[in-house]
Amino acid sequence: MTDTASATRSRLWLFFLASLLAWVIWIPQALHRFDLIGWAPSLRSPLNAITVWAPTLAAIFVLCRETGRRGVKNLFGRLKFWRAGVKWYIVALCLEPLRWLAALGIDRALGRSYELGSGLLYGLFGSASAFMIPVAVIFTIPNALGEEIGWRGFALPRFQKKHGVLVATLGIGLFWGFWHIPAWIAWSSTSISWYPVSVMVVSTLPTAVIFTWMFNRTKGCLWVPIIYHASIANKGYFFPDLPTYTETTLLWIVAAVLVAGRWLAPADREEMADNGDKTV
Repeated sequence: MTDTASATRSRLWLFFLASLLAWVIWIPQALHRFDLIGWAPSLRSPLNAITVWAPTLAAIFVLCRETGRRGVKNLFGRLKFWRAGVKWYIVALCLEPLRWLAALGIDRALGRSYELGSGLLYGLFGSASAFMIPVAVIFTIPNALGEEIGWRGFALPRFQKKHGVLVATLGIGLFWGFWHIPAWIAWSSTSISWYPVSVMVVSTLPTAVIFTWMFNRTKGCLWVPIIYHASIANKGYFFPDLPTYTETTLLWIVAAVLVAGRWLAPADREEMADNGDKTV
């Protein structure tokens, strides 16, 4: 193994470990939900902003150790590149609600009758959820920004350069799901068991495929994955969960088509570098 390859691997491992900073807040919240500890930061606490920015803070930490200000400047330089084509922003905004609507339509066509519950906002805040709508929409962008600068801006280009696009996508996807487990437990409005949590972790794999497709096919434009990430969050806020696996099945189908069609390949390395990916 060359020194460069070894350094890349160590940077990635350090990044993933540092991103677990989010657990300092999420784990107490999850434990408090089961009355295992007497106090934890509120789910409405401003401290929660730290959790979603943990991947970016981890990337900054690693880059400051390895390359200093230059590396951090290159990382945030991605945000200057936003001209990816209107169609990509439409896809990023509409893919999740369309998938939900398609799943509901399929279920109804198959004769699956069930009542729709409420979205996450109503479940957490009740009738006050109407006042939370603008707050939720506004905060999904900086929250998505905090994650995507780390996952896609820092980790994906380095991971796929070292291990290939598919391995990198699945690796980041699995860790992303693992990283979210305490948050899912803390924020769940229903009873928790390991089976649905495991399903959610595995479901991050096809979602990660879509993120990679968007990032690589837009030549490293970070804003498209950011908008898609925000769309996922908003769908969870306003659309109730469907009690079937139709929506998840559609997600896997989309991911399988992208992989089979070999549409995950990154753009030309020089073009990626021009858009802020100047790894060292």
